[in-house]
Amino acid sequence: MNQCNSIEWSELYTLGDEKVDSEHKKLFELAKSIEENRGSINFKNTIEELVSYTKVHFANEEKYMGTFQYNKLPEHKKIHKAIVANLQNIISTFNSSDDEQTYNKILDFVKNGLVQHIMIEDKKVQHFKRDIKVLRNMFTWKDDYLLENKEIDDDHQKLFMIAFKAFSHEDKEEPKKHIKGVILELNQYMKEHFSREEDFMDSIGYPLLEEHKALHERIIDQINELLHRIPTMSLVEFERELLASIDIWLVNHIIHEDHKIICYLKEQENAIDLDDLDNMDENINSIRDIDAAKRV
Repeated sequence: MNQCNSIEWSELYTLGDEKVDSEHKKLFELAKSIEENRGSINFKNTIEELVSYTKVHFANEEKYMGTFQYNKLPEHKKIHKAIVANLQNIISTFNSSDDEQTYNKILDFVKNGLVQHIMIEDKKVQHFKRDIKVLRNMFTWKDDYLLENKEIDDDHQKLFMIAFKAFSHEDKEEPKKHIKGVILELNQYMKEHFSREEDFMDSIGYPLLEEHKALHERIIDQINELLHRIPTMSLVEFERELLASIDIWLVNHIIHEDHKIICYLKEQENAIDLDDLDNMDENINSIRDIDAAKRV
């Protein structure tokens, strides 16, 4: 997983289209150069370069989507426009005396804006474009999803195992009945997992608990909505929607939202370590004072 307070490209963001992925990597490289140029005379120039290349990438991406008549191209263009406006606002409010504030805005843009756009909106494009067999073969658990918390990681892996059973319907006499049973199982286990995860967040005082709960509810609602539509869908249509739900919403939730929990936990642990060091320093100084007093 990515480091918590740094701008890094991850192979988890790979979509499988060479040109799109290479341009996404370039965006991360430019954002990384902003991180490296904090406090230098090149700081603003590197931000302007990121804005300029973002416009170029979006234009290329929109042209690419037009070649296969992506059905949500108008909405995607609006999202691109909003992202560019956000970046231009960072430039317009640039304060050379406060590089840290500007960098934090860029960090937020990359980790919350850019990553979310790739993992949600750009993934939707790939799901629209690709053959169902290709999508099915791409669906697998990856160790890169691990968060280094055994209980949470075990739950995530089981969710994938359950979902995968829905795609093994070829040898079933009643495929739709089999699929519905798998989705009901997935829905139930997802609720149990979310409950355990929420208890864990509460136990560590996670400040984004309520927002995270709302995201859990949204995923459950999507699964329920999909369940209700099974009778009206063909097997291929259903597979496409289930793959999209797992790949776009669940995977993104693990990579992005659940990773925030682990980052918060690490920050708390580091803060405790620093406090321990401070206390150790105070104790050492007290011992030294006592020894000095004895010598007098």
